[in-house]
Amino acid sequence: MSQIAELREAKGLTQSQLARAIDVDISTIRNLERNRSGIQAIERVIQLCEILECEAKDLIKYVEAEETGEN
Repeated sequence: MSQIAELREAKGLTQSQLARAIDVDISTIRNLERNRSGIQAIERVIQLCEILECEAKDLIKYVEAEETGEN
């Protein structure tokens, strides 16, 4: 079992609940848990955070929906 799956289950979440919580398709969660996609990008983010001594959220500037015209 992957670390993502273990952490998800420890929180009592299903794949579907986790997918909804982060606004992705359930297949994205399945792929992440099976190390099929996105893992390399996550590893790079971890490396960046270690080198830059920051948290992942510090690497991304969120744009409010009003600014992008999205709902």
